[in-house]
Amino acid sequence: MSSSTPAQRGSRIVERRSVVMAAPVYRAEAICAASLCGHKSVGIMPGMGTASASHRSAEGLREPGGQDPSRLLLATGLTDDEVGCLLKPYGLAVPAHADANIQAMAGEPRSRQALAKILGELLASVALTADPDQALNHWEQLLRDGINRSQLFDYLAGSPRMLHLLCTMFGNSPSLAQTLIRDPLLVYWLAEEQVLTRQPSRRELERSLKAGAANVETLGLKLDALRRFRRREMLRIGIRDLLRLASVQATTAALSDLAGVLIQEAYEIVTADLQRQYGVPKHRDRTKRLVETGFAVMAMGKLGGGELNFSSDVDLIYVYASDEGETCPSHQPSAISHQQVIPNEEYFEYLARDLTRALTEITPEGYVFRVDLRLRAEGAVGRLAQSLAGYQQYYRSRGQSWERLALLKAWPIAGILPVGRAFLRSVKPFVLGPRR
Repeated sequence: MSSSTPAQRGSRIVERRSVVMAAPVYRAEAICAASLCGHKSVGIMPGMGTASASHRSAEGLREPGGQDPSRLLLATGLTDDEVGCLLKPYGLAVPAHADANIQAMAGEPRSRQALAKILGELLASVALTADPDQALNHWEQLLRDGINRSQLFDYLAGSPRMLHLLCTMFGNSPSLAQTLIRDPLLVYWLAEEQVLTRQPSRRELERSLKAGAANVETLGLKLDALRRFRRREMLRIGIRDLLRLASVQATTAALSDLAGVLIQEAYEIVTADLQRQYGVPKHRDRTKRLVETGFAVMAMGKLGGGELNFSSDVDLIYVYASDEGETCPSHQPSAISHQQVIPNEEYFEYLARDLTRALTEITPEGYVFRVDLRLRAEGAVGRLAQSLAGYQQYYRSRGQSWERLALLKAWPIAGILPVGRAFLRSVKPFVLGPRR
């Protein structure tokens, strides 16, 4: 592996914060962030800014005007005016719709009683978000199916920090909310020690991802494991960003590291499948020894500079060591009995095609990344993968000025990294231009 990553060598981080949703840091968020970091005080954490004066504290909203919102769940025969009176202090635009959401959240009698115990705290927390009505919509969607209501409400009664966190997410970030709604049991994962208080290293991410992919056998299931892993880690990074638990630079670094880990694992999965069918690509080196022909994925643009944000696609270039040679039979246990021998050029075009498909294909588990390959030689009409010699020839004879600028952020992100470093050395004369 390379001694440095795009995240570690990011050339420039934009000044504007790349948050999941632009929203002020309300007091509920500050309380939650402080608690997650182990601060006993519920005050604003140093460096997090001040709470908006126009927003009430959570403590002051729990029982506004002496009204107990649990009556919405426990009392019978409430009039519309009484419902409106109970919900008015919480900043809900349409009280009738909010009440419908609360009733739907309650479910059967046991879970209704459990929700009643935390309803005041829940409403106080959603009132401090950017969109309290949307927060209740997301709560109702989370509880609609896929999670034990009574168990969750009992858990949240003993974990007000997690209740604050969920309300903050549901009222401030629709994208994060939908991720959690899709995988409700991630609620309990978020509560595990250090899930939100620290960002795992790239090596830790690699180990975790490989462990998940190793538990399944087929190509499709392995790639779905990548998609689930991506959703989970994007949730972690997004919440840390939303709660200001990570700086802008740390957030973009985390996103870039995650992309590198996912692309590397996708490369390894696709390579194993191709070598099962065609064998291992090989060529003769300068000493005439038969060696394996390496393939590298070059990150460009924001990913190459370690500046990836939540909405970025990934700009990639595929390069391999040599056009010469062909595939040789593989002796791995899963190899088919009659492997087809094909030229290296054809093999790596298949690899580039299959890797791109693995990253971009949408399944019921979602997708890994949107991929843009237009920075390759000849752009959209060029081959998906080129050899080192092919790229040298292209840049020497037809390279454009804008391609010099694009290559400034090129960095090997996955595959056989020495091939990527050889690519950087080979294009250096083109990037620097002729000596004057």
